[in-house]
Amino acid sequence: MRFKRILLAVLSIFTIVLFFGMLPSCNNSPTPTEPSGDPGSATKSGPKFVAHKGYSQNCVENTEKAFQAAAALGFYGIETDIRKTKDGYFVCNHDATVEYADESKKISMTDRADLLSQPIKNDKNDPAACLCTFEKYLKACKDGNKIAVIELKDYVNDVDARKILEIIDAEYDRNKVTFISFVYLSLKSIQKEDPSIPLQFLLDKNNAELVDRCIRDEISIDVKYTLLTEEMVQAFHDARLTVNVWTVNDESILQTAYQMGVDYVTTDVFYEE
Repeated sequence: MRFKRILLAVLSIFTIVLFFGMLPSCNNSPTPTEPSGDPGSATKSGPKFVAHKGYSQNCVENTEKAFQAAAALGFYGIETDIRKTKDGYFVCNHDATVEYADESKKISMTDRADLLSQPIKNDKNDPAACLCTFEKYLKACKDGNKIAVIELKDYVNDVDARKILEIIDAEYDRNKVTFISFVYLSLKSIQKEDPSIPLQFLLDKNNAELVDRCIRDEISIDVKYTLLTEEMVQAFHDARLTVNVWTVNDESILQTAYQMGVDYVTTDVFYEE
């Protein structure tokens, strides 16, 4: 009888040990993944490419044709510049003034229909190149499933920020856009409306105070390639923010950007894999 009790006790202990041994170990729990920053940030294979003003190497920049060409290629995103017309619409153009064959028109002082009424002057000898609306740009991004990288050229207040987001909601998807700007307050207006949208401040001169402010305000950086440093990249990555570099049209500069670990490269050319 005593032997039987001992045997039962041993079997009970063995069963308990076996049961707990089958439970998942804390040490074997999945390792938490680090946030990737902006959607689509760089992987170990290298940065993602953004088509500067569309595929501007072969097409007239910021035109529907340039956006459609970029959408058909292996770019991650398509960048454009938007400005507000006199009658409250948004069109894609880098400069504040649109150049035509015999005249020029200031966008902020001209209605959209008038701006679209004739071909624009260009260096590609394309007689059919016309100003592109913000809506057509978004359609090209949607058709190609590309990230829309939208540069706010002028100051954008809260009302205009809301209107821009409403247009995006109607034409595409605000989860597939990134806003960039030299105008810090324009980015803040977007951030106020929707803090989840990725923002990148455009930097074209050394300004440590602005860099620190971006990090503090959780705004990523889009930096001119001549200002890019490993320390800058590390600082933004440490803050779980991303780094874009513009405008990289040279293989040697591209290699430097790779080595520094940037997340995005904005370019006029298409680099073959």
